Amino acid sequence: MGLSSALNTALYGLAFNQRQLDVTAANIASADTVGYTKKSIQASVAYGRNGQVIGVVSDQITRSLDENAQREYRTSSADMSYLDLMKSYASRVDALIGTLSDPGSLNKVMAQFVSDLSALTTSPEDYTVRLQVMQSAKAVASELNSATSAVQQMRQEAENQIGDTVGRINELIRSVSDINKEIVTQKAGYQSTADLEDQRDRYLDELSGLIDINVREDPNGAVRLYTTGGMSLLDVYPSELRFDGRATVTAEAQWSEDPAQRKTGTITLVTPGGSTIDLIANKGLHSGRLGALVDMRDNYLVEVQDQLDEIASQLSQALSSHNVAGTDAGATPPQQGQNLDMAALQKGNKVTLTYKDAATGEDRTITFIRVDDPSQLPLDNSQTADPNDTVYGIDFSGGYASAAAQMQAALGGTGFTVTDTGSVFSFVDDGGTTSTLSGVTGTYTATGLADEGTPALPVFTDGLAGQPYTGALEGRDQKVGYAGRISVNPALIDDISRLVVYDSAAPTETGDPTRALHLLNALTQTSRQYDSKAGIGTESAPFNGTVVDYLSEVVSRQSAKSANVNSMHAGQKVVTNNLKSRVDDSSAVNMDEELARLIQLQNAYTSNARVMTVIRELFDVLMNA
Repeated sequence: MGLSSALNTALYGLAFNQRQLDVTAANIASADTVGYTKKSIQASVAYGRNGQVIGVVSDQITRSLDENAQREYRTSSADMSYLDLMKSYASRVDALIGTLSDPGSLNKVMAQFVSDLSALTTSPEDYTVRLQVMQSAKAVASELNSATSAVQQMRQEAENQIGDTVGRINELIRSVSDINKEIVTQKAGYQSTADLEDQRDRYLDELSGLIDINVREDPNGAVRLYTTGGMSLLDVYPSELRFDGRATVTAEAQWSEDPAQRKTGTITLVTPGGSTIDLIANKGLHSGRLGALVDMRDNYLVEVQDQLDEIASQLSQALSSHNVAGTDAGATPPQQGQNLDMAALQKGNKVTLTYKDAATGEDRTITFIRVDDPSQLPLDNSQTADPNDTVYGIDFSGGYASAAAQMQAALGGTGFTVTDTGSVFSFVDDGGTTSTLSGVTGTYTATGLADEGTPALPVFTDGLAGQPYTGALEGRDQKVGYAGRISVNPALIDDISRLVVYDSAAPTETGDPTRALHLLNALTQTSRQYDSKAGIGTESAPFNGTVVDYLSEVVSRQSAKSANVNSMHAGQKVVTNNLKSRVDDSSAVNMDEELARLIQLQNAYTSNARVMTVIRELFDVLMNA
């Protein structure tokens, strides 16, 4: 090797050593910087014109990173963020519903109400006991009101946070898009993009916690972003998420695919070309903080509210409803018939007709519900909790004759004849040819405090104006949000003697326990069916039990759900932390290694410098010879 070749080799070595020193120094300086990945230089051999090796040159700076672990970590991070938020809200709901031992909890105040009713059965004449019943009834209503307020406040929080999260997602997508452009430009100029890739990864890691994403890298160094459902967030140009948030969220405010019916905000993905996709309608959110917020607002908390409304509804109806059995209609045998007076039938009240089908021998049930708003018709079978009945809505606004005609049309080929004489309806079968009548029963709501022929009492009403609670469907389903409006009947507050006195014509004795026993048994002995839409029981097997049983089941279910979310969160945390450790270990700077490398590089630099010194001395000798 000639002196010139040796000099070139030393120069190449010095240049490469300097680049290595710069990278190593940067590794050491940035070792504690979050998101920094260990860097190294790829080297290649440099050849002279005659093909001889003359040294090494530095190529691109590369990052040390386990990309497979990084992909898995981002997926796990989305699930972790989802469960983080779910855990937070589930814990709040669990604390809100409480347990029997929690002072002031719904279960506790209901137990006190039942206890005070029990005391009233033994001391109906005691004014102090009556006052205590009223106070405990007010406590039950107040607890349902405050629970509803808390649930809707949480839904409002979720609504507001959806807007904030959507805004941050858009910022991150735009930031990734901007860095993409820089990376593509620098790669085209053969410049290092390692630091830019670190910065982009920090954005992507944050983004993966907000919305579930798939990241795909192009050969030019840019990345494309998609949701796990395949919807494009960033291609060549970024898409944009839009959210039409609402200032007020109430129990009646729920999301709907129909914009005219929608009362909470929806999330729309707008592509660079102007196309729009409703991410909620298309189920485009699977995890991440955004998915959890939507799930909490539209599902989890709505179910909690449904359960509160079901408690309030069943509580009111258990105390105020009474059944009236049909009487013999005097039909000519073998026909059977019954009469039922519907003068007391309120909007939302039911008439149940049972019969045996001659063709199949099966017992069948038909439920008629009074609905005076034709826009609500027809009703489907889910309007009752009974999985075995067929439901028809009957519009009474046109009078009794019109209502009877509607019932006749609904019964169709069952062989029944329906007629009316004023408010009295007659139901007569065809003598067993098609069907055999088993019975007709009306379930009516007592709206007055006395003289309705029943000890049933409307202890609770809808709103401060004292509107009876009947489960009416006019305008809206009265049950929706009822837990937030339930209150003790103002008329009963004014006259608490009606906790005992239910008949003025034959005056009830002040010590008569009949009404108190009826109210107590309605809550603790009478089994009822509950709407499975509230998440307890199923359509085919609804929950059956007393009002007290149902409340206990709600408390138990919410506690179990919170425990389940906590368990899932703990498991996901282990997985996410392990993946994070794998990513960090693959990219972390080892200070001992870097310091050792620094010493090696300094020695190499010194060696190359010494070679150049020797060559200079040799050149001096040659020049002076």
